[in-house]
Amino acid sequence: MKRIAPLSILGCSGLLFAASTCFAQMYTVTDLGTLGGSQSLANGINASGQVVGWSYTAGDNFIHAFRTAPNSPINPGSDDLHTLAGVSESVAYGINDSGQVAGVSFLPGNKVEHAFRTAPNKSINPAKDDLGTLGGTSSYGYGINSSGQVVGVSLITGNLGEHAFRTAANSPINPNTDDLGTLGGAFSPFVGGISYAQGINESGQVVGWSLCINPLSDHAFRTAPNSSINPATDDLGAFPRTPDVIPTSYGYGINVLGQAIGYSFVGGATGPPTLHAFRTAPNSSINPATDDLGTLGGVQSYAQSINASGQVVGYSFLSDNSTVHAFLYGGGAIYDLNTLIPPGSGWELVAAYGINDAAQIVGEGIHNSQVRAFLLTTSDEPVVQQPTNADESSVSATMEVVPVCWRDARLHGSPACARQLQFQSWTR
Repeated sequence: MKRIAPLSILGCSGLLFAASTCFAQMYTVTDLGTLGGSQSLANGINASGQVVGWSYTAGDNFIHAFRTAPNSPINPGSDDLHTLAGVSESVAYGINDSGQVAGVSFLPGNKVEHAFRTAPNKSINPAKDDLGTLGGTSSYGYGINSSGQVVGVSLITGNLGEHAFRTAANSPINPNTDDLGTLGGAFSPFVGGISYAQGINESGQVVGWSLCINPLSDHAFRTAPNSSINPATDDLGAFPRTPDVIPTSYGYGINVLGQAIGYSFVGGATGPPTLHAFRTAPNSSINPATDDLGTLGGVQSYAQSINASGQVVGYSFLSDNSTVHAFLYGGGAIYDLNTLIPPGSGWELVAAYGINDAAQIVGEGIHNSQVRAFLLTTSDEPVVQQPTNADESSVSATMEVVPVCWRDARLHGSPACARQLQFQSWTR
């Protein structure tokens, strides 16, 4: 059977809410397994289908970064990237098409963490892969492009601020050239301001978020290619809110066209916090009329990754506002990924963190009551989309709840997975 491109199938979204069924792309699910422990999570995927993330090691004693072979489960004998300091912990966040991996690892003593970048398809080399910092004690690497430029966040000299950085190709952090600055905001004790770089494209454009002033709030930003943050041009704005609430947004990814994704708060100050995923037009600010991706029926959705076709993945609350499912946005509609996998698979897909240009998707899910990294690959067969509610949310049954380790527990205020929380211990 001729393969149908995911975007063409997802283009049926105009019929989705006029009728109870619609054809959408079918995915097969691969359980990526672990490095020997009880849990794993996938953060990124490259064009070859190599997946990176983290897993507990045998006995659940440590969290280690991993990188798989193309389209393959985790092999504990070959895929453990180890750490910058022997007996320690590490997390992989990004991978480029050469198999270079960016992430973070604790240093000796497990009290200070540094960003790292591996050589292509190699484990972490403590002598070469430590990227250093912007002058402070800690740094994180979140994204990497094909040139080997890494972006992330580092404490600055005196630990008086957290600044986004972008390295030169295959080079460590240079405090004199790689500090991207901020949108201008500061507060005690972070008198140097705050900014985070979360993603980078092939042109060296960086997306993230920063504290800004007038009014004091967090806003998503997108830089010009290989440039620092320009407060006059790079602030992406936010969705509007009621006059008593300051608009706020966070940028998380960018594609080759300069489309930025992330999430922004909407509505007022009463009731549960309401925020929606967004996707901008190429090299444009957030447009509330066109860029709101909506939710799976609940009050919150978070965009995490975007591919060259503009397909977006992330996670969203369902209508009960307690169950979280992974989503795919494409063709003008948001889809619960649990409705696009074979029924009876035993999976509940909780969050999607990465998508490549072949529409392969990675993230975390619950498989037979175990928290596991997953890989979704498009199949040749379409599946009938299940009915939707009147509010356009997917009809989904609440499944068994087990502890889930969020990729960035700081953003969720969740006590689940204390090891992930300690990786964020120096953030505000």
